[in-house]
Amino acid sequence: QDTVVALQALAQYGYLTFSKKSLHTVKVNFMEPHSQTFQVNNNRFSLQQASLPTIPGNYSVEVNGTGCVYLQTTLRYNIYLPKKVAGFSLSIRPDNVSCTNNFLPKFDLVLSASYTGNCNVSNMAIIDVKMLSGFVPVRSSLEKVKNGSKV
Repeated sequence: QDTVVALQALAQYGYLTFSKKSLHTVKVNFMEPHSQTFQVNNNRFSLQQASLPTIPGNYSVEVNGTGCVYLQTTLRYNIYLPKKVAGFSLSIRPDNVSCTNNFLPKFDLVLSASYTGNCNVSNMAIIDVKMLSGFVPVRSSLEKVKNGSKV
């Protein structure tokens, strides 16, 4: 029933907002005198976008026309560490390598990870280790890591 109700709501929304003669002008004003103007007509299902030149900044939007226009703003940001500073230290090395003619090669993979940042704690860290193609982990060693003990 949820699907039927959702489809009915979408159909009603489409009925109320659809216009054959829809023509909208969406003008995004950046900082004077710069602006970006979008024409929304038969291309109303196409994504039209513009990047804002500076954040933070003062922006305004003017919309003219009849019907419905969907406008969205998105802010994405990353805080990069300085190039010579790393938050974590990671080293990986093979150990106890053995290879005989009758058996497949076997070795231990030793991972050492530590937090090297300026704070007391790192909040959260995830180490995702992928196996080399053709190698499989020994199940007992995975259980040891899972239980938090050093292998």
